[in-house]
Amino acid sequence: MSSVREKWNRRYAEKTGALASVPGAITEGWQQLKPGTVLDLASGDGGSSLFLAQQGFAVTAVDIAEEGLKRLAISAKAQQLTIRTLQCDLDDVLALKQLGQYDNIVINRFRPSPALFSCLPDLLTLQGKLMLNSFNVRQHQEKGFSERFCLLPGEYLEVAANFRVEYYRSLERDGDFMDEYLFVRDA
Repeated sequence: MSSVREKWNRRYAEKTGALASVPGAITEGWQQLKPGTVLDLASGDGGSSLFLAQQGFAVTAVDIAEEGLKRLAISAKAQQLTIRTLQCDLDDVLALKQLGQYDNIVINRFRPSPALFSCLPDLLTLQGKLMLNSFNVRQHQEKGFSERFCLLPGEYLEVAANFRVEYYRSLERDGDFMDEYLFVRDA
């Protein structure tokens, strides 16, 4: 088991109480998603997955940590929601390509590697949407969050092949410094 997987499994196994909150980008922007299916990458224990399933989306949640996915499955069952969960390392691009295509992908509080980002268009249907929001470098500067996990200003604007940018914004939300993107797959 990888050290990253072990770290996150330990965190979720030790966590009690409420699941992760739903990011503001999701609660404010979910209506801009295409109706249908959602692939929630780096889902953790599923705040976004649960919220989107409540809105009528067919959700597949993917995370490296089985313990987070177990917490998500328990909450989904308690709320009578159906959410497919899959344990996968997001650095394993070949495994991700086996997931098929989705109408939407959401990535919250996670910085995709260049290899992951480059495979995302293949995971989307034509005109599918990618909603990405994560901490930016101000989160490092103001709060000491590890800089290697922070997005650079406009980082994905130049590398968004096969995507049209619907919006990009850098903002402070709920005390955190975030960059938010919405892309549409054009080709």
